Amino acid sequence: MATSAALSFSACKSGLSDDKLEEKIENALTGRKTVDVEVEKGKVILSGTVASEEEKQQIESIAKTAGDKDVKSIQNNIIVSAPVATTPAPIETSNNDAVLGAAVNTFMKDFPSVQASVKDGIISVTGTLEQAKIVTLKQGLDNLNPKKVDLSGIVVKK
Repeated sequence: MATSAALSFSACKSGLSDDKLEEKIENALTGRKTVDVEVEKGKVILSGTVASEEEKQQIESIAKTAGDKDVKSIQNNIIVSAPVATTPAPIETSNNDAVLGAAVNTFMKDFPSVQASVKDGIISVTGTLEQAKIVTLKQGLDNLNPKKVDLSGIVVKK
C-alpha cells in the first residue's frame, strides 16, 4: 500500500523537466539569436545581449509566460549593449558650436524626451529620461568630443 501511495504521489507531480522547460522557453524566444537560455532545477538563467532595457524586460516576461508554473525563478543576466552611433565621425574638440550642435541634434533624435544645447563646446541636456538610458545618452554625447557634457538638467524617471 505504501508503494502505491508513493507511485500515485509521483504521478501527480506536475512540471516539466529542465530540458523540456528550456526547450519551451527557447521556442517562445524564436528569432532572438543573441539570447541564451539555461534551466537548472526550474531556475531559468537568461544571458546574452540585446539593444535595449525594454527588450531585456520583454524577454524575461516571455520566459515567465512560456514557463508558466514550472519556472521557480528567473536570473536575467542579459546585457544591454550600447546602440551603434548613427552620428558622423567624431568631431575634434573645438569651440565650433554650429558643427557640434548639428551632430548633437542628429544624435538626440533617439531621445525625444530630452533637449540639448551647445555653448562654448559644452553640451547641456535637460528633460526627463529613464535611468537605464542615461548611460547610453552620456556615451553617445561623449563620442562627439565636446569639452564637457552637462547632464545636471536631467530628471531621472523611474
